Amino acid sequence: MGKILSRHGENNDREKWIDIIRDLACCISLKRPREVQPICTILNKSLKSHQKVQREAAAASLSEYIRHCDGVPALLEQMVEGMCLHVSDESPIVRSLCLRGLVQIPKSQMPHYIPQVLGVIMALLEDHDESVQLTAVQCLLAVLESAPTDVVGPILINLSIRLRNLQISLNAKMRSNAFAAYGALSECATSIEQQAFLEQVHATLPRLILHLYDDDLSVRQACRNTFKKLVPLMGVDGLSSINTKQYFNSDCRNDYEDFLRDLTRQLGQFLASKVGAYLAAVIQAFDAPWPIIQANAIYFSSCILTLPEDQRSLAHYHLQVVSVLVGKMSQSPDTVVRATCSFSLGLLLKSSFPHMWTLPTDPDRDDSSKTLEE
Repeated sequence: MGKILSRHGENNDREKWIDIIRDLACCISLKRPREVQPICTILNKSLKSHQKVQREAAAASLSEYIRHCDGVPALLEQMVEGMCLHVSDESPIVRSLCLRGLVQIPKSQMPHYIPQVLGVIMALLEDHDESVQLTAVQCLLAVLESAPTDVVGPILINLSIRLRNLQISLNAKMRSNAFAAYGALSECATSIEQQAFLEQVHATLPRLILHLYDDDLSVRQACRNTFKKLVPLMGVDGLSSINTKQYFNSDCRNDYEDFLRDLTRQLGQFLASKVGAYLAAVIQAFDAPWPIIQANAIYFSSCILTLPEDQRSLAHYHLQVVSVLVGKMSQSPDTVVRATCSFSLGLLLKSSFPHMWTLPTDPDRDDSSKTLEE
């Protein structure tokens, strides 16, 4: 303990002090296990303190001590009750630490508490503080690893809706965790909930496809992993084969565009009834806060609109998309958006008037893509 304090004793950063408190709690649990129970009893009372700093310190300690209460069921129950009561504390630090503590319940005891913990997570996914929301998503990922499907089933749809809302966060860490958690959640969909969850998958798929080429590499990887988990639920063999192609795991924009073209053909062939809904969702991303996602949406929408079998059914979107492309091509400050608008507009015009328009040559397209990547 002395080494821990001497190493960090003059640090005034609150987050660092929380780490120090947890390190001390771990040290005491290992070196003086007999003192854990009386200490936790005192700390549990400190969660009710009027002073925020005392509640934060107590929550930090308890979130570590709880891992070492496997052999004391009465104490564990008391700690779980205290933490559940304070996940609505006015301090976001207390809320986050209490939730982290609940996820640290010993594995042998966790099955008994999983429904309670999932209920807390679901509530905090809608917390007004982003740091608490992020903690909730991360904790959900941890709990889903061991949660029985029959426990997750009743709240499957509610969890999926909350995760979808977090997938458009400006925080890249939030986006990557929210997409990853969605993939983990899909593995809990049993035959009873699968049809309802499948509708959620169709609603999420366009956004997932767009973020496969997110600015952040961790988001890209999370989306790839989740895409692989969701595709089998859709029952389309052609989509599963896309996962194995070189372009799926590539970080090159040309490869991503190849992926979009192949994917669009598969969607048009096997999920034609959903293509209109996909396009409507993609169009909403034209005003996304990330230029790269705008560009992805523009290119994806043009691929959909040039599907031969869907041109009549999607005709009412054509003018809307062309109008947006013309506007963004002249007004967007981002090179990737302007270049994608120009090329996509060519695709749409060639599709509408094949006898009057021709596409740019492949070398020119390759050169423009290389310029964008540079």
